[in-house]
Amino acid sequence: MRELSVFVDESGDFGAVSHHCTHYLVGIILHDQSHPIYNEARKLSRALADAGLDALAPIHTAPLIRREERYANLDGSTRKKAFDALFAFARRCDIRHKVIVVDKRWFGCGHELEVRIARELGSFVRENLSYFQGFDRVIVYYDKGQKEVSRVLRLAFAASLSEVEFRVVSPADYLLFQAADLACTMELVEAKRQEGGLSRSERAFFGGAERFKKTYLKAFRRQDF
Repeated sequence: MRELSVFVDESGDFGAVSHHCTHYLVGIILHDQSHPIYNEARKLSRALADAGLDALAPIHTAPLIRREERYANLDGSTRKKAFDALFAFARRCDIRHKVIVVDKRWFGCGHELEVRIARELGSFVRENLSYFQGFDRVIVYYDKGQKEVSRVLRLAFAASLSEVEFRVVSPADYLLFQAADLACTMELVEAKRQEGGLSRSERAFFGGAERFKKTYLKAFRRQDF
């Protein structure tokens, strides 16, 4: 039986536009279960252990970059090692990703934003229907962090696929959920780079906008769906 795992994470909120939340992103990781990632997972675990970063798992990339939450007392070098370990893991895995990026300044917030995301996600599924139907079962994993996203996922996938299942996931349980978080962060940083608005912490973390583009974004997008 061919099985496709779809891991979903989001970045942003459905509230009014503010200077710190101009975009809403939905990151999707597609993993054909016939391509195991055991070796890649072991390499990530070993890399974190060798660097003394075991306690950082699961890695949440946005606060890691901004030196927030549980990363507040870590220096830049330590946080960079954690990010690079997760980034290398995602690059080694046989996965594809899709990130939906919605500019709230154009498409609004609340219900209007939910409608826009539903439209884009529904289009993505329909345009790639033959790919999804090539699997006997599709399992969508989401942590139910935002009820709007839960609704959109069910509408978009269940409307087009008969063999689809929805499961609640914890970031600590699935490394590919952390990869979905990474995908959101990468495209958010890129959206800000194109607008010339990288924050001071983002510029320092990646070594500037051009280095982010050449060193990280180019490699990341090789796995775009």
